[in-house]
Amino acid sequence: MALGIGAIWALQPVINAGLARSTGPLMASTISFLIGSLLLIISVAIYHCFAKEPFNFAVLSQVNPIYYMGGAIGAAVVLGMTTIIPKLGAGGVLSAAITGQLIMAAVIDHFGLLGAPRIALNSLRLIGIILLLIGVNLVIYR
Repeated sequence: MALGIGAIWALQPVINAGLARSTGPLMASTISFLIGSLLLIISVAIYHCFAKEPFNFAVLSQVNPIYYMGGAIGAAVVLGMTTIIPKLGAGGVLSAAITGQLIMAAVIDHFGLLGAPRIALNSLRLIGIILLLIGVNLVIYR
């Protein structure tokens, strides 16, 4: 499933960049999020209709506010990728983005941020990060 998501994810910034050629990066990102939001709202409504369980809005007040930042991060990612694709291409943007994700994941693991289990940054992981950075440079620089 994760491989399939990764494959589909490679299409998203290219599709959004194509839309941006006609509408601009900000509008393309907005359209992308609007369509995604509408599909998710419809999915939640259908799920709760068939599950016959109402959504408990009270739980929303109990959530740590930091966890609501996911949507803002997603918007920044979509806008950033939509803007950068014409400059670096899909391979360059996605290799850099995935490397950035893995570096941040290593930091999150090392410090156990946001409730993640602590996994120390050891020499092997550090070598892996260095190799990722070298790989990104090989993909980006022609």
